[in-house]
Amino acid sequence: MTHRRFHTAALLTVATLAAFSTGASAQTVLQTDPPGQVEVAGNGVIETEPPGRVGRVSLVQGKVEIGGDIGTESNAAVVNWPVTTRNLVTTSPGARTEIRIGSTSIRLDGDSSLELTELDDDSLRLRLHFGSASIRVMNSEVVPEFELRTAQATVRLTQPGRLRVDADRVPDTSVVSVLDGEAQVDGAGASLTVRTGRSAEVRDEDVNTRQARRDEFDDWALTRDQTLVAEQSSRYIGTEMTGYEELDRHGSWSTHSDYGSLWTPTVVASDWTPYRDGQWSYIAPWGWTWVDNAPWGYAPFHYGRWVQVHNRWAWAPGRLERRPVWSPALVGWVGGGNWSVGFASHNLHAHGWYPLSPYDRYVPGYRLSNERLRRLNDWRHATRRAAQQRPGHHGLTVVPREHFGGRGPVVVPRAPRPDRPNFALPRGQGSAPPPPLVTRADWNRGSNAQRDLIERREVRQRLETDGVTRDRFVQDRGRPEPDPMARQRESNERLSRERMQQQERVVRQQEERDRMQRDLDNRMQADRMGFGRHAEREREQRDRMRERAERSQQLQQLQQQQRPPAMATNPAPSFSRPEPRPMPRPDVRPPPQMVAAPPPRPAPPPQMVAPPTPRPQPSAPAFTPRGGGEQRAHTDARGRQIQER
Repeated sequence: MTHRRFHTAALLTVATLAAFSTGASAQTVLQTDPPGQVEVAGNGVIETEPPGRVGRVSLVQGKVEIGGDIGTESNAAVVNWPVTTRNLVTTSPGARTEIRIGSTSIRLDGDSSLELTELDDDSLRLRLHFGSASIRVMNSEVVPEFELRTAQATVRLTQPGRLRVDADRVPDTSVVSVLDGEAQVDGAGASLTVRTGRSAEVRDEDVNTRQARRDEFDDWALTRDQTLVAEQSSRYIGTEMTGYEELDRHGSWSTHSDYGSLWTPTVVASDWTPYRDGQWSYIAPWGWTWVDNAPWGYAPFHYGRWVQVHNRWAWAPGRLERRPVWSPALVGWVGGGNWSVGFASHNLHAHGWYPLSPYDRYVPGYRLSNERLRRLNDWRHATRRAAQQRPGHHGLTVVPREHFGGRGPVVVPRAPRPDRPNFALPRGQGSAPPPPLVTRADWNRGSNAQRDLIERREVRQRLETDGVTRDRFVQDRGRPEPDPMARQRESNERLSRERMQQQERVVRQQEERDRMQRDLDNRMQADRMGFGRHAEREREQRDRMRERAERSQQLQQLQQQQRPPAMATNPAPSFSRPEPRPMPRPDVRPPPQMVAAPPPRPAPPPQMVAPPTPRPQPSAPAFTPRGGGEQRAHTDARGRQIQER
């Protein structure tokens, strides 16, 4: 895992370093390689080609955040924001968002986190950390490129369809539901095929299948699919151009003899101009990227060119391709250096841009192969009007240069406009603005460190302008002027080293976060094991108490069955035990005729205790009658009482 992390960090370093090359002059001829080749520059930095397939945020409901690379802070997601490799999209509870990559739709429910681990021309790999995701893949060519991972399962498609994946809604459980199509689910040491209407519940040790269930989130995703139907646009530009689904609802298609297919927006004013209602954001690895405010403003600003037909702007997508090449912004830059324009009666250094026409050549500020550069600048229709077409500058927008110097985006509608529309344009093609100035929060205004950065930026901007020499920055004016390209290479090397150090810090921070996460997982696992043992002991104790109660109840029932009845007669007296004496039984035989005895006393009831054994005292009278005489009583060997007078 450590080797994989360092390998990923190296690739991220390469992508970030390529982004800083946008600060170079647009007049510089870039050396390009065929796709897939990797070249090591003289400073030891690996330079790679950015991917040609990029997604977009097509819908935001509630609080949605999108983060860039590892260790970078997250920002609020906006519609038409480009989505690429290593982007992390997170939704708050109750929020929802939608990401479109060509014809593929990825939707997140509330309280979810999705990472695009790899998005390029040949692969689309996602990782759902937690929450719920609904994915629809329409194109059969995208099926072998798609893969989604969770903590317990890996999902791949075997045919186009619709998936619903839930991760950690139930702790340590992933549920994969196939609403349409067929998918292969690998997890818990098993691999199974899930077809339409079935779902797989994957845990760490077992896999269960059941009937798929739909809820309100699935109905919402199905409604979105039914709404975003663009039959006309799919015929003109195909379905793999990201953003094509919004064009039918906001414009109309036509055909032109010189430009081919044209799309004209119908929801804008007659004096509307491209690249004027949005913002410039610096996004690695491309540099300054245009983010339009219109819901349809993605495909027309990252593919094709803009032309003027009958005094209205129309978008020409160019030739129909299987998978067109994405660009951050197809504009030409004007200004830089000491070029000044009047703003509110003050001359300020300015930067300007204009939409490129099919007759203008696009020169990117990042590394691009010859094949892709040819596809971006090659048009099917002959440029028979090229000689009559003026080079660019139609739809020019100018803002003060200081707006490109901050950390945040450049919001064009809020920027001031020149108060004098007729101003002199510099000769030749200008340069793109330099990267934004990254300042630390603890720097005070006017500190030495900040002034040094500002001065270095000013020097770099002036070196990019041909009309300004470096004499003013050289103490010894008699010394021959160094090569500006050498100075630029030194600046790039310094920026590369700084970025490499930053990436190393990011990797160390990520390792520390991984270690803390592992410790937390171990503690949670120990707590779960301890809780399981405690529950087992409680269950055993309850079983023992239940068995003891059952045995006691059985014993009581047995004793009740063996107990004699309460009114049973007493058994015969026993002579082996003198105490207590048995109760004397009444003599049923008549007394002797010779003795006149009083009637015998009735025997005590059976429940009474037998009287104690009388002591043999024959001389003591039992009682003295009232009429006189003496009466005696004694007990014979059988226990009978005999009275004598």
